[in-house]
Amino acid sequence: MKSTGMDPFKRIAAILGVSLLAVISLGKIEKVYLIPFSHQDIGFTGTQLEVERYYIEMYNDLLDFMDSFPDFRFTVETFWQFDCWLRSNPESDLVERYSAYAREGRLDFGAAYGSMHTGFTNDYVISKSLEIALSFAEENGLEISTCLMNDVPGYTADLPDILAEKEIDYFVSGINDAYAEALGLEGSHNLFYWEGPLGNRVLCWVSKGSYAEGYWIKSPSLLQNYLNNLELSGYPYSEVAIMVAFDNAGYFPGAVAYLDLYSNWNDQEVELIVSTPSEFMRIMEEKYGETARVYKGDWSGWWEVVKTGGPFSAGAFRRVQEFAKELDEDLERTDARLKSSLDINLILYGEHTSAVTAGWPGKLTLEQNITSNASVVELSTKAYSQLEMLLREMADELLPQEICVIAPGEGQYYVEIPADIRKGEDLCLKIGGELFAGTPFLREFTDHWNTYSEGYCFLLPLNRGVNVVEVAGYGTNTEEEFDVDKHTLLEWKESENGSIEVIAPCSDGSYLHFDLRLESYLTGSPKTFSQIDATMSSYNRSVNALKEIITLNYCSLPISQITLAAGLLGGIEISVVIDRKELPTVSYKDHSINYVLSLGIEGVANVEYRGARSFSTMESELAGSRPPFLPFQSYMLLDRSDGKTVVASRQSFSFSLDERLRFQLLRHYSYSATSNLGIVPLGENEPGTPDYLVFSFYIDTVENGGFEKAVAFVNLPFVIAVETDLASEERWLQ
Repeated sequence: MKSTGMDPFKRIAAILGVSLLAVISLGKIEKVYLIPFSHQDIGFTGTQLEVERYYIEMYNDLLDFMDSFPDFRFTVETFWQFDCWLRSNPESDLVERYSAYAREGRLDFGAAYGSMHTGFTNDYVISKSLEIALSFAEENGLEISTCLMNDVPGYTADLPDILAEKEIDYFVSGINDAYAEALGLEGSHNLFYWEGPLGNRVLCWVSKGSYAEGYWIKSPSLLQNYLNNLELSGYPYSEVAIMVAFDNAGYFPGAVAYLDLYSNWNDQEVELIVSTPSEFMRIMEEKYGETARVYKGDWSGWWEVVKTGGPFSAGAFRRVQEFAKELDEDLERTDARLKSSLDINLILYGEHTSAVTAGWPGKLTLEQNITSNASVVELSTKAYSQLEMLLREMADELLPQEICVIAPGEGQYYVEIPADIRKGEDLCLKIGGELFAGTPFLREFTDHWNTYSEGYCFLLPLNRGVNVVEVAGYGTNTEEEFDVDKHTLLEWKESENGSIEVIAPCSDGSYLHFDLRLESYLTGSPKTFSQIDATMSSYNRSVNALKEIITLNYCSLPISQITLAAGLLGGIEISVVIDRKELPTVSYKDHSINYVLSLGIEGVANVEYRGARSFSTMESELAGSRPPFLPFQSYMLLDRSDGKTVVASRQSFSFSLDERLRFQLLRHYSYSATSNLGIVPLGENEPGTPDYLVFSFYIDTVENGGFEKAVAFVNLPFVIAVETDLASEERWLQ
């Protein structure tokens, strides 16, 4: 999701704000710091591989330019672009020349690997996105004090804490100027301390004029008018930074600014300096640090919603990043190289240009767009496969068993063991000498959490990491068969408008009343919701593996099925299945169609949603206008008159709240405005993924362990099973 805003000529007029013939200098700004860099978009201007090749060529050439112009400074905005060059195996003396320039202060390395969707990724992925550049700096005797993330119009409240933990002092961002109001502070340029929930602070410089603000200033007279306009607007400092970059434009915008502005500058009252972000921020800290305001809060969310264009790959990403966080050191010890590759795939999937989309109009050919989308999906699916390999290696390192269950933390979990179902018989397992009986389950649709179509489900107490499980065998089920007519937990009915009204039990013994329905909206009208005219074809009620299940089948596509499951220990699960083959064609003018799960829950007074690490409220000291949907990490807490209710989500990561609570499910594109064929059908929207998409939610009251159950729902353990046919085993319980 990217916009360059208005027409370039109108943009220049808006920036200058005064006539070129009427130059008025108030002399307040004394020093101007031009900061050249290349803004990184992994994709957008070409496929990922094409952009990688471009950066290899750029860093092959940049040294010669820096050698020729000793006053020129350059910044490696985000480290992926430089890492592309490093992975091309350059001569060691070339790497040392760059390192020497960095030690001299002529080259600045930003700490981030990419400009991240910090509202979509967790703190683990954000932290890992900083470690690669910091590791390079340590190996080469360099210092990195600044993190640059540009273009993205907002960031998670946890970012200051994560940066401070890595001993990064400064955060610099040129947000996309089409979303300038995402930052609620007054002024076009903002210097402030940003404080995280843990109390750590970083000094921030945020330009609402974007990372490309200096790209449009082509002459000294335009620059003087730019400065005059700043002064007239009440700009409070005697120093100002002007970012000079454009999308994958290399060092050329900076070179032009150096040759056309710096070399021709003759204003005796204003000093023009070609600089780096770290040099500028140190000066601003020395002069204004003691008086800079301190702000807190989350202001993420404007672009994270693009990840719903690839709900299958986004779901895989969410599953992997949580396990990678909780088992970080264990996975590292198991296979450091494989773990490093997994981390990079997570980082790149969380980067701001890694999204399954219809492409920016006219940028890519249709073939390039399909290649780009397939590359994005591969980042996530490859990370998922790498996690499975690492977990299997962890299990094998201990002792090969028929089954190992790997949990991200200690607690009670529902665990599904794949096996043939024997009528009237339970499968039994032993953990630590204790015997557990499982009940059979059947499933029509699978996903990254519930991967098996049939088997036995157990409620098991697990330790963090690998839990060795012994198959004890099958035994006759001596319990009385559950009579659903006598022991009904769930009540539901279809209302006249098509909503499903539900009464479901919670962990504390109370009942939760809500209604649900599926809605859609077009991208251009994110607050105009149309209820999907779904016609129910059948329903059934059953007890399926420790849960009472109501299955609602639909004959009006794309909705295929909605299931409601009440656990015998409380809590309600909602699962929605959408048939991707039956999604309607969306006209190009409407861009895309979006599907949401809409819940009517009474008495919601406030919402806390989990960010990268901590919970935030919808109110923020930094956020200006908020996006229609806010990103969250798996959990939200609803303040209600009778206590707190937790809602957990596996595949959805954006929500809105007005009179109803809505969760973004998927965004579907039908057309692409290509550079070679005009507006053409896009083809497969999320290449290589299943036709049926599953979206799952858990609702419970916080009291009596409701939140812990929500965590177990999201962080469902992995089951590593040796290839064996349990049905053929002749082991019977006596």
